[in-house]
Amino acid sequence: MANCFSRMDFYHVLVTELHRLLFRNMKRYRKFLGITQAELAEKAGISVGFVGEVEMGRKFPSPEKLEGIAKALGVRAFRLLMGPEDVTDAMGPDAVYETAEKLKARLSNEIDQFVKEVDPKNKPPPVYFHNGKRLRGR
Repeated sequence: MANCFSRMDFYHVLVTELHRLLFRNMKRYRKFLGITQAELAEKAGISVGFVGEVEMGRKFPSPEKLEGIAKALGVRAFRLLMGPEDVTDAMGPDAVYETAEKLKARLSNEIDQFVKEVDPKNKPPPVYFHNGKRLRGR
């Protein structure tokens, strides 16, 4: 009796999973760093079009290109092929709390900056007009 999965089906599922992990992680790391596809391409020594194709899951980079992409993103190449459960397992349970603390600190700084920007005390003085002329600070 034949197996319901051929070797090609297994290969297709595996490659599809790797593609999915790669393009999700690549995009996630790139956005976390706040860089564009063009900036990533320049740092990795590849074309912008290729970065787009990989992020859409249409192409898979060679090992050399994968290393370049990972280096440009500041991670080791295998991290781009790891799922969330793999990352948690590899880093240990304390890493989740450490990451949460880092995120909390980053968001706290961004919220503080936002509050400073919208604080009514930091508004410029009002602008007044007299006889069609602009006057400041009256």
